[in-house]
Amino acid sequence: MDNPQNTPPANDPATPPTPAPNQEVGSEVTDWKAEAEKWKHFARTHETNWKKASGEVEELRKAHMTDAERAVADARAQGAREALESVVQQRAQDRLDVAASKAGVDLTPVKELLDVNKFIADGAVNETAISEFVARFSETAPKGPRFAQGLGIGPQGDQRTAGQLSRADLKGMSPREVAQAQKEGRLDALMRGEI
Repeated sequence: MDNPQNTPPANDPATPPTPAPNQEVGSEVTDWKAEAEKWKHFARTHETNWKKASGEVEELRKAHMTDAERAVADARAQGAREALESVVQQRAQDRLDVAASKAGVDLTPVKELLDVNKFIADGAVNETAISEFVARFSETAPKGPRFAQGLGIGPQGDQRTAGQLSRADLKGMSPREVAQAQKEGRLDALMRGEI
């Protein structure tokens, strides 16, 4: 048990810990900070040993592999890398689409020409590059609706009740006038309950 790796950091054992204020000198005092440091040291040591042993085991495993096993392992590693790259590229494309829609920019004309790999840094999506790219387009994007408004395709806005008759209008009308108004569609809003 006198392994130097399992000993806590150097504290002078000859000097007893000084008691905290307002505690008796004869009572047992626990220095919690020192205890925490001791266990952190043990954890780091064991973690380092674990990583070293895991690396050695992996090297031995690779050394004893047949050519077919090595080819399978390489293919798995290659597949995992390609899958990760594909996912990161899709995330970059999604983030680009979201940033463009928030800025009101239509990237449809240039979408096929974009290389989303330019928005990936160190295997992760580079949000700064995306926002700078979209900002360049948002400055030149037209403000306002993209499509012509009021094309005569029916009631627009609050005009859906224009020309419609109300219950008060019906009180002064004859049955023939009511039938004519219904035929002309001037009672539609009333019949739908909109008025």
